[in-house]
Amino acid sequence: MRDGQRVQGEIVEIDYAATQAFFERRGRQHYQNALSATMYQDNDPGLVAYRDEAEKAAIGMALCSPAPRSVLDIGCGIGRWGWYLADRHPEIDYLGIDFSSSLIAKAHEGALERGYRRLKFQTMSATAIDSTRLELTPPYDLLIVSGLLIYLNDADCLKMLTDLGSLCSSATRFYLREPIALEKRLTLDAFFSSELQDRYSAIYRTLDELKVLLSQAFPAGTLAVDQEGFLFEDSLEKRVETRQYYLILSMKDVQQ
Repeated sequence: MRDGQRVQGEIVEIDYAATQAFFERRGRQHYQNALSATMYQDNDPGLVAYRDEAEKAAIGMALCSPAPRSVLDIGCGIGRWGWYLADRHPEIDYLGIDFSSSLIAKAHEGALERGYRRLKFQTMSATAIDSTRLELTPPYDLLIVSGLLIYLNDADCLKMLTDLGSLCSSATRFYLREPIALEKRLTLDAFFSSELQDRYSAIYRTLDELKVLLSQAFPAGTLAVDQEGFLFEDSLEKRVETRQYYLILSMKDVQQ
């Protein structure tokens, strides 16, 4: 493992213990905009709000048509998608899971403050999803994986995506949103961020690499791309090497 480096074009594994400690610290801090805990931009809370609104404006209606009855949000952070869905569908069954107990505590607090008492949150790692322990029983109408894969090494990305099959029915839809590398794979390995004032690790895969993982995880013919594209207009992107990309997928004939 390289320490404190930006590595391009190579496969470098990141340290999960350091990543979890990073998010536990984020979850315990107070921010002008609570969304900064997982959406960053600590010095620009207005940009966080614009991005949150832009993502939901671009994607929200598609996720709610038809209205999902049961949702699993993997790597839910402070539960912002739960707020959006509960606001539009008060009777929805939603469970958000995250490996950070401090983020889950923030999610519980945020949901109660907003009056969303049906939302459930549970501390559980995306790399060790135990369907027998989930507080909302599968299968789910909608799976959300938003900004998670960048914190997983390749083998665990593939395992997590493969494991999703056991949580699906033939009618399940899947929202996947990731920051991707525009040219070469980029890994930040315990790299110090002046913006975050902390060491940060993440793997930015290319779109081709992301789609290869999906093709390996799901049998041919079981996954259809309903919608995909770059998520934000240029004014909402701050990086030269990476951009936010999304896919809305439908799963068919998946074995439960």
